[in-house]
Order: sequence, then C-alpha cells, then structure tokens
Amino acid sequence: MTSAAVTLAPGLESTDGSAAVLSAGPPSASPGGGCPFLRGATAAQTNGQEGQRLRALGPAPVVELPGAVQARAVVDFALAERLSAGPQVSRDAARHWPGYREGPRSVDGAIAPWTGSHNALNSYGDDHRELRAPIAAALTRRRVEAMTPVIESIVQDVLDGLDGVGAERNVDLVQSYALPVPHEVITRLLGVPAEHLPAFSAAAAGLFDTSAGAEETARSTGAVLALLNQLVAGAREHPGDNLVGDLVRAADVSGNPLSDAALRDQLMLIIAGTETTVHAIGTLLVHLLSHPDQLALVTSEQVPMEDALTESLRLRPPIASVPLRFAARQFEDARSGEQFGEGEPILIHIAGANLDPERYEDPERFDVRREGGSRSLAFGYGPHVCPGAALATREIVIAVTRFLERYPHARLALAPELLEQTASFISNGYTSIAVELG
Repeated sequence: MTSAAVTLAPGLESTDGSAAVLSAGPPSASPGGGCPFLRGATAAQTNGQEGQRLRALGPAPVVELPGAVQARAVVDFALAERLSAGPQVSRDAARHWPGYREGPRSVDGAIAPWTGSHNALNSYGDDHRELRAPIAAALTRRRVEAMTPVIESIVQDVLDGLDGVGAERNVDLVQSYALPVPHEVITRLLGVPAEHLPAFSAAAAGLFDTSAGAEETARSTGAVLALLNQLVAGAREHPGDNLVGDLVRAADVSGNPLSDAALRDQLMLIIAGTETTVHAIGTLLVHLLSHPDQLALVTSEQVPMEDALTESLRLRPPIASVPLRFAARQFEDARSGEQFGEGEPILIHIAGANLDPERYEDPERFDVRREGGSRSLAFGYGPHVCPGAALATREIVIAVTRFLERYPHARLALAPELLEQTASFISNGYTSIAVELG
C-alpha cells in the first residue's frame, strides 16, 4: 500500500492549540473507512494476531491509539528493520513531533510515559549515542558474569519456595516464579532497599497498563521516579557495586556528564526490562510445556535453550510495540513505496512483524529448529537495540532451565489459548499461568 498525501488528522491539536499531529494514509485504510483502533491483546486475539489483521491493510496502515493519536503501525518485518535502523526515523518527540515543544499533548496516559522521558530510548543521533554510552558501559560482560551466580542463587531460592506447595497442587507460574525472579534480580542489580520492593514492583508494572487512565499512570510514574531519585542521590554520595553505581561512574567520566534527572530517566529503561523478562520467562515455559516434542529437543540438549528462547521471543515477544517513533523528515521508503510525512508518528508493531509470512515460513508454528533462524525484533534493531539483552537472556535461560530440571513432569493446567493475557498493546504476555508441578 502506498500512502496518499499527508493530511492533518482532525481533533489531534495539542492542548494549547498548536500544530496538529500529522497523519498519512488514505481514508480507506480500513474497510469501514478511517483507521482501525489499536486495541492490543484481548480475550479473543493476541497482539500478534492483531498485527496479522493489520497486515491485510498494507505494510504500515494508519491506526488510532488511545488518546486519539493516529500512527503508522509497521507490520512488515523488512520495513520495520529499515525504519528502526535508518536516520530518517526518530524517537525524540521533543525534536520531531509537531506541537510537542509548544505545549503538552492531550494524549492518553498510556503513551505519556513513553514519550515524556529523555533517555537512550527517546533520543536521536549524537544525543542518543551520548545517552546510551553509560548504559552500555554499565551493562558490560563483566556485570553479566558477576550477576550469574546471583541469578542462580535467586532462582534456587524461588524454586525452594515452590517445593513447599506440593506436587499435586496448581501454582500460578507468573506470581510464584516468573515475577519474583526478575524483580529480585533487578532490586539487587539496582540496590533497591528490600522494604521498597512491593511498592516499586507494583508501580513499575503500572507503566505497562495501556488500559489505565492518565491519573493512574501518573501515579505509577511518580512512584517509580521518586524511588529512582533516591537511588541516584545515594549513588552520588556512595557509589556501590551495583548498576546504579556503575551508571553514575560511567556518566561522570563521559565527555558530557549526565544530570541526576537524566540518570533517573536512564534507569527507567532498566525497569522496563524487568517487565519484559517476567513475560519472557512465562511465555517460554508455556511454549515448551505445550509442545512436548520441542521440549524434548531442549531437555535432551539437542537444541540449546538459547535457541528455544529466540524462537519464543519471535513468536510472542514480551513487548508488542513501543510508542512512539516519528519521521524526522518527509521521505518515501523505496522498497515498499510507503510515504511518511515529517513528524508523523510511527509504531513498530513488533508482535505483528515477527509473524510476517514473507520473513518466516509458517510463522505461527513454534519451532526451535526453525530453518533460517528465529532472529526477530524482540530486542530491537539498529541503534536502539536493547543494551540489556545479554543480561536478560542469561536470566531467562537460567530460570527456565532450572525450573524444568526441578519439575520435569510439570504441565499446564489450561490450554495456552485459555490463559489470560495482559490487556495491552505494549506489554505482551500472560497475567496468570496455571501449572501442575507434577
């Protein structure tokens, strides 16, 4: 589908009456006229299935997000890679979203936290490279190796707690295992005081709830920021042997030292990584427990657990999409013919692109030996690839491997299609996974 000329979308002016959001695409972008509303996962469909339905409208159809923001949902894998890697697309709303600098936008609370912070996620060009450098320096191979025995210890402690449940009883794998492991890892990694853990975890999870209103989202954001401010202030005085200390040291020795606010915003990315790790652990276990033949390949060590994780991340990435990107200038993608207007919001629909039949044969099949590999957009692509991917991978592989070793006869108490999903177009996973330990 080649987009029509860029037009102003009605009703999208900022609250001070400044420039409206630009939206490209013909009115016939959906069969009924106008553009479809991006709902995210529901009881009837997954985020990936929603992406497949959008693909019928073209590589990058116009969709409406909560708050009446219109954006191009990119569901074509190759186009998503090109836009993620190329300089023509920015994540910096302050520089490239018309009207953003003139006044606050009247957007839904679900989008505000993802466009309002200034960190390595929401930056562009040299600014992005400067903001990313301290995180890359802090999340080194040394830090991952140093955390490995800590992760092993945490996983064993959580498994010991499961042993007390009893083999005949059902357990919720999310609340009992997939959630406590990453949360304990991140609190040790950041140095979060134990007494703050429950409030911190609840507030962090609230950032991903796209059904929450603006006030509720603001409360979650405020709670997380308040704790991060305390962590940064403490690390300034006494940098410890944790990620916050490493980040402070790396930021201070850089050519352009970061402010406390900038450091805090950087740490928000680590918080986001915790939520994705929770879903990645749960989803990989669901995929393996519901595919005995694939599980046998992994447990017999014919296929590395890392390969199974890569395929699981492709089939159901823990982040379905991250709002938002913006066209830094007006351009046309030569290969697809898609046209983008300057300042136009763009949503890389990871869950949809990862099921692109042009990229993967039989894309909805879970195949740990997938021909051609299972590389996907789950950890991002281009300059915004996740700097914590190595740590997350180590954590997920250890958690899933040790669970299957401890409970080789575990089985799902419900079919995967009956498991409750997160109601979000950002977070992508299960809210509850009933398992019989066996």
